[in-house]
Amino acid sequence: MTSVGQAPGGFATGATPGQRDTRPGSQRITGPSDLYSPLVNGHAAAAYLRVFQPLAAYSPGERSGWAAYVEAGQTLPASVLVGQEERRGLARALGLAVGADPEHALVIRDSEGGTVFVCPLRSELRRLQSMVAFSTSLDSLPHEVREAFLSPDDLARAEQELERLHGEAPEARNQMLQAVWHVPLHWFALFSAEERQLRPAQGGQPASLTYQTTMSSARMRVSRALGILRDLMQDADVVAAVEELREWLYAFDPDSLVQLDYAGLASVIAYPDLVADLSAGEIREALEALEEGDLERSSELYRLLTERWATVRGREASN
Repeated sequence: MTSVGQAPGGFATGATPGQRDTRPGSQRITGPSDLYSPLVNGHAAAAYLRVFQPLAAYSPGERSGWAAYVEAGQTLPASVLVGQEERRGLARALGLAVGADPEHALVIRDSEGGTVFVCPLRSELRRLQSMVAFSTSLDSLPHEVREAFLSPDDLARAEQELERLHGEAPEARNQMLQAVWHVPLHWFALFSAEERQLRPAQGGQPASLTYQTTMSSARMRVSRALGILRDLMQDADVVAAVEELREWLYAFDPDSLVQLDYAGLASVIAYPDLVADLSAGEIREALEALEEGDLERSSELYRLLTERWATVRGREASN
């Protein structure tokens, strides 16, 4: 196919937009602006987990719209579309006026079977969901502190807009998860080492690192990981993160594709480090070691993984 566009076992929860970062030593609260992290060399230091559904999986109205979008040749590379979205989001976060923008999507064409797979950006839906989730994450804080992050008026508007969007398109779902300055380790459990695709920088385009698999494979792998962790993992947050990921995957068509894209994150990691980054294979090894009772091996793999990603996350403070 061509694209257009501290627990043993190797898992860490990692905060996503709208969640408090509860890792030891961290007092940071992530919020809506993290959807649009600071630009580094023109790209945000963010990675994405995406679901591409076949056109046939969408409602008739949406299916015809995306079919026309594809036929009209409006598709753009992922790096271009995501870059545009990030710059618009950053402008919005800075209080600048941002005009309406047509809905865009990332597209994958199956060169063998001719199937077209679509991942709508749904930028507005994702932004509003992030704001509401962020507000919920602040419930334990004093009222004055909550308002400093998100005013009641802004929250009320977000909830009203979200209700309107759901009313207009009740079947629309967020097909894209985002993480800034890291890749949550449980995302790697969906992929095999053989599905890793690394491309060096060329033609003015930065280096890229992606994984892509079928939905059936992703579901099988996350279910296996969850079985191992439920039996052997005492950290409830780790298990909950994998359960959430599994539930998210099962909301989509079983013939979909699942893709992990380092996107702008690949721009802040030196190319030799990208070459050496074999996280998906190491997660698989860590799970197998945990299942076999080899806690020493599992813990060692986890240590290497967390140290690698801690180094990447440490660069956030200097940007």
